Amino acid sequence: MSDAADAIAKDSLLSSVGVPHESIEALQQDMALLARSGGMAAFDTFSSARRLRDEARALAERTRRPGELADLFVVIGQGASLMASTAFDLGHWRESAALARAATQYADLAGHASLKAWTYGLQMTLANWRSEPDAALSYFERAMRAAPDGEPKLRLRYIAARSHALLDDSDSAAAVLNAAQRDREAADGRPDDLATSTGGEFAFGDARAAACAAAAWLDLRNGDQAARYAREALSVYEALPAARRPYSQISGTNIDVAAAYLHMRDKDGAAEALRTVLELPPHKRNVSLTGRLARIERLLNEAPWSGDAEARQLGKRIEVWLSETSARPLT
Repeated sequence: MSDAADAIAKDSLLSSVGVPHESIEALQQDMALLARSGGMAAFDTFSSARRLRDEARALAERTRRPGELADLFVVIGQGASLMASTAFDLGHWRESAALARAATQYADLAGHASLKAWTYGLQMTLANWRSEPDAALSYFERAMRAAPDGEPKLRLRYIAARSHALLDDSDSAAAVLNAAQRDREAADGRPDDLATSTGGEFAFGDARAAACAAAAWLDLRNGDQAARYAREALSVYEALPAARRPYSQISGTNIDVAAAYLHMRDKDGAAEALRTVLELPPHKRNVSLTGRLARIERLLNEAPWSGDAEARQLGKRIEVWLSETSARPLT
């Protein structure tokens, strides 16, 4: 069935005709639907993004109209962005970084400032996960020169807060979070087209902002602030219709809630926050979640939990979850 679908999709009859406007519109709509599919497993998202990117690339070879090329470059850049994000989730860090750089180049070719800022933000996030906050802040400087006012700058500042936190600079983290409030005010009066028309993965609403702030305060080992922001993020996610709730972001935030509770000496609260995460089926586990759970495991091996029998039992469950996940290919 897969071979038949590929053969028909690549039929030379289809590629011999012109580029109807409806084809570009269909690609834009399909990319927006994919960006909003928060419940899809990472590998399925990657495969779909690659297919849409390839279709847009093929259309770009058949037109020389500047407007059509710009639209197609945006679709290609969005596809590369989603591929980069999911490649990271699947543990392919080098490939993710290469895809993110390509996405930035396509956004630049398209003259799409919001997408360019988004791709820089993705490169910042990848650098933070590699524990390279200085590199992330270098991307931040470049991104802020390209980013439109409002939500694009808001997102970048929240990601930068995590970079400052990794450098143990609580003053700079707090300052950039405060500065983001001005961007929030600007965003209210200036909707961002990428966030509103495409949305989904390309939107940065209150939930992601709060989750990002929670992660920064966790890096600074401030459990009270981390728990406050993480719970705020979960309340926004839970208000969404069930079909639109992004399971990976919700699971990651629950892990951050658990870490915050451990900093606050609340072992039972941490165990309850992890309940649904530890029940996730294997195909919905990803690197973002394993990295967060590994931090929980480290916390449980430190004082005051290292001598606690119930904490050791929770740590064993996490150890099994991590070993089961690492023992299978993340596909």
